[in-house]
Parts: sequence; structure tokens; C-alpha cells
Amino acid sequence: MEYTEESVLNLQLRKTSEEDFNKKLIRKISEHKWISMIIVSLIILSSINAIMIYNFFKILQNI
Repeated sequence: MEYTEESVLNLQLRKTSEEDFNKKLIRKISEHKWISMIIVSLIILSSINAIMIYNFFKILQNI
């Protein structure tokens, strides 16, 4: 019986710690909106750049 209670308490503790982590992460993102937007835009733009370079080389190979 004690083992079961410890397991349940462990699971509840782990669940609350994950929720705390998620809340902290969301709070940090909301506090640093500009930095988050800059990082996301850089990732998107670098992905678009890589796709455009790949397509350009494919066009060059077909000529």
C-alpha cells in the first residue's frame, strides 16, 4: 500500500513539475516577445533561403 501511495505521489509531483515547466516557458516567451519573434523569423528565412538555393542549383544543372 505504501508503494502505491509513493507511486501516485511521484506521478503527481512529476505532472506538476511538467506543468510548472510549461508555465515558465510560456511566461518567458511572453516576456521576450521581440527576441522570440526574431528567432522564429530567422529560422523561417534561413529555411526559405536554403530551399531557394537548392532550387537554383537544380535549375543550373538542367541548363
